[in-house]
Amino acid sequence: MHRLFNKLKNIFAIIIVIIIFASYFGVYIPLKNELEDSLHQGFKNMVSNAEITLENHLNRALEGAESLSSRTMIRRELEKYQAGEINYQELQEYTQPKYEDGAAIHKHLLAAYRFVDGRILANYGGDYLELLANNGFLESEADNLLVTADQRYIIVKSSILTDAGNRLGSDYIIYDLNAILSELRQLNPEEIDYNILRGEPVLNSGIKADKIIEIRELNNTDYFLQAETSASLIYDTIGRISYKIILVVLLTVLAIAFLVTKVLHNTSKNIVKNLRKELKEKTILSETDKMLGIYNRAKFNQELEREIDRVKRYKSKLSLIMIDIDYFKEFNDNYGHHVGDQILKKIVSIVEEKIRKHDILARYGGDEFMIICPETSLKDAEKLAQRLNEAIDYYNCSEDNNLSCSFGVAEYQDDEDDLMSLIKRADQALYQAKENGRNRVCRNIN
Repeated sequence: MHRLFNKLKNIFAIIIVIIIFASYFGVYIPLKNELEDSLHQGFKNMVSNAEITLENHLNRALEGAESLSSRTMIRRELEKYQAGEINYQELQEYTQPKYEDGAAIHKHLLAAYRFVDGRILANYGGDYLELLANNGFLESEADNLLVTADQRYIIVKSSILTDAGNRLGSDYIIYDLNAILSELRQLNPEEIDYNILRGEPVLNSGIKADKIIEIRELNNTDYFLQAETSASLIYDTIGRISYKIILVVLLTVLAIAFLVTKVLHNTSKNIVKNLRKELKEKTILSETDKMLGIYNRAKFNQELEREIDRVKRYKSKLSLIMIDIDYFKEFNDNYGHHVGDQILKKIVSIVEEKIRKHDILARYGGDEFMIICPETSLKDAEKLAQRLNEAIDYYNCSEDNNLSCSFGVAEYQDDEDDLMSLIKRADQALYQAKENGRNRVCRNIN
């Protein structure tokens, strides 16, 4: 009996060792690797979301400066001054209140200065003249955008030009970069530090020492967005979950050896389910537009690539609709960005009500939207775009608005197309719709 007991004890010990090794290499290591990959991808997705948000802010800064410099009534008075029809004091008395009204509607704007003949004709906000002087903006001849080295301000210079292109003066607009970066941090639940770099970055994306770094080039600028987070935020999470898995395995093995496999399977399944749920929630945050609740540009690109791959495999149809709100910039300039945001929400509401369940709606840029139409020919996609245009017209009739959109439609063409060429052809069709008078649908048949 003693020998049998020892034999059973040895067998039991061997079973425990086998179960521990099987659990470690068959469950713990794969789950740890999957979790690590998922968290890394989640970090990249959050950086993509921040990149798009920052690009939108920079575009708004440039558009805001341009709109301030191009206000017709103020520019006409400035031309009168240049022609000697009014004096400088009369020009200043006319310009100052209107300049303040125009600058006040811009989000994150700290100060604005209008220089004419080397003097401040009008200004808005705080005293930032020393900041302009220290950054060499007052001596610069070209229009440009600058992010200060201390990451606190964005400075935009915009020339005031006559219809013939002669310069009458310059506007210097200063935006609060701290507030913009704060918005980026609020997009993500993790502690991510953002910096804006000029010129080619010294570091590359990847794991450097105890930090995970992601570098993204900002479109149409010579600036880069650098995002970094502590590697411990990811690996500590992996460690905590890993310890729980090991503890569950050991306790289960010690308690009931013959049930350890089943218990371990159920426990691991629950852990993976919770991790996937958490990852899904984070993925939704990184893939959707915060204000509109639809896919953002990064997710749109992923979905379009997936649909193109499916078309190549099954030889099915695929069409793309590009939407642009007509005169959206004028809405923002005249009524403010809060009204523009309401317009964006209304357009999304109308489109979501009319498209089919399998169609994919995404925000491509400021006032541009994309609809991916799987299993849809060019003709059917054009009909869908027409229905959307009619729905917007019907909304205008019921609400007494003057809102309209232009639509460009393109169809995937066998293996000649890729993501960029399909988008380009939809954009060309949209451009044709605008050239033909806006508030219409055009299709690309090339």
